[in-house]
Amino acid sequence: MKFLRQSPFIRLLLFFVCGIVTQSNTDMASGLSPLSIAAVLLVGVSFLPVVSKNYSRRWLFGLGLGVGLFAAGAFATQLSQQKKTWDDALVSTHLYEAVVLEDPVRKPRSRMCCVEIRSAEDSIYKEVVGKKAMLYLALDSLSEGIVAGNRLFFYAKLEAAPPYLREFAASGFVPAGQWVLASENVIAGLTRNPLKTQHFVPAEGIAGQARNDSAFARRASIEMSIPILALNVRRACLAKLQEIIPNHASYGIAAAMMFGDRRDLDADLKQSFANIGAAHILAISGTHFTILFGMLYYLLTFLGNSRRAKMLRHGVMLPLIWGFAFMTGFSPSVFRAALMMSLWAVGDAFSFRSLTLNTVATAAFFMLLYEPFYLFDVGFQLSFLAVVSIVLINPPLVRLYQSRNPLLRYVWEICCVSVAAQIGVLPLTVYYFHQFPVLFLATNILLLPLSSILIALIPATLLVVAPLGNFPLIAMPLNRCLDGFIAVTRTLDAYSYHNISGIFISGWEMAAWSVVIALLLYIVLKKAKQAYR
Repeated sequence: MKFLRQSPFIRLLLFFVCGIVTQSNTDMASGLSPLSIAAVLLVGVSFLPVVSKNYSRRWLFGLGLGVGLFAAGAFATQLSQQKKTWDDALVSTHLYEAVVLEDPVRKPRSRMCCVEIRSAEDSIYKEVVGKKAMLYLALDSLSEGIVAGNRLFFYAKLEAAPPYLREFAASGFVPAGQWVLASENVIAGLTRNPLKTQHFVPAEGIAGQARNDSAFARRASIEMSIPILALNVRRACLAKLQEIIPNHASYGIAAAMMFGDRRDLDADLKQSFANIGAAHILAISGTHFTILFGMLYYLLTFLGNSRRAKMLRHGVMLPLIWGFAFMTGFSPSVFRAALMMSLWAVGDAFSFRSLTLNTVATAAFFMLLYEPFYLFDVGFQLSFLAVVSIVLINPPLVRLYQSRNPLLRYVWEICCVSVAAQIGVLPLTVYYFHQFPVLFLATNILLLPLSSILIALIPATLLVVAPLGNFPLIAMPLNRCLDGFIAVTRTLDAYSYHNISGIFISGWEMAAWSVVIALLLYIVLKKAKQAYR
């Protein structure tokens, strides 16, 4: 109970998560109003003088807040479900206008394009506007030039998105000649006459039909959002990065590690990272943000350590951290890392305690408030379990061995963090990936220092090359470090027993193992805490 009192956001998070899980499995639309009323009444009653002065009845406020958060979780999930539903009545050919949210990805027979529907024919406008769709455009010279921020008019038969496209409401294939890029001339010509024909037409007729539909006239401006601007900056950085890293495999590693772009990542090399348990090093996560944050913090140490200096330092650093998060695509792991770093920075500025479980729970709560279905994302689950394990297990592990040698101390700390994180994610790793990486300790000891150097070298090299030009001598340290990084990865992967594979467990078995591990950790940590008193 003392643990929950010290971490109030954990209690809030538990009620909110229960609401998400319940709404995900049952439709609570009819019960949300009674629950909300009950929550308001309970909280209101708890503030009455007769009740508030009675210590034994203080649970009324907690119960009311819990019921309210449960209803809020269910309501947030319901809103998210509405954005991701695609009614069967919409499964027919229609004319749409959409904005491209990310740079398309080339597939063997199509170009995968993530879009958000901005407008459609009058008959379906209200049902589809604002929903995300995954389009598969036929490969041709026109689709090759599409980038994030472009707007498309297209005819397509969109169907409900398959389960693996959790973030999208619909998906569909758009044949060649059935789409066109929106231009200023097309937008300027929009009128408010109703669309009368709703069948396939040549590409040059799509814009003309769009001009005749009143729904399209509502979207007469060309959009340019902050995420799309960030993606444009990322595209420019990747183009420059490709110039200074001629080797394709090395470029793929640098692009994935620094900008979250995995399109050019070598398939065999990607599998090697998965085999040795190093896939997390390529995914932008808390490690990357910690390194970048540390670099910026060091560069700004001249400001001093007063409260005003810390506030100024973090005021400069946080916009840069969130700008980097936007540039990398803002995945759940990136969102979590940026949010937790921001919470830590606020605590540091006001001299609060550093990273605690309450901080982790706060980050999880706001992430789920933004998108409840993050709860079912594998990356979200793995990243938060890893952080929770590090917060709980790492401190007592580090205290087991103390060394004055900085190298030995650094290696020991990496080992402790790796073991702590691996213990936390073990049940999920086995459940989702059916394997256990035997070499995770060697992987982290050898690759984490190299990845830290790369995360510092990549932006530093880009900043030097931008004004001076691409001289081989400037980029040589980065290219040599990438070569070494790949060589170590392939060497570890060549080891015959780099992982134990073929482990299959059910969801109930995963839950049972999680409970057993949690109980064992509770006993061990409790004894360790008593030993160090």
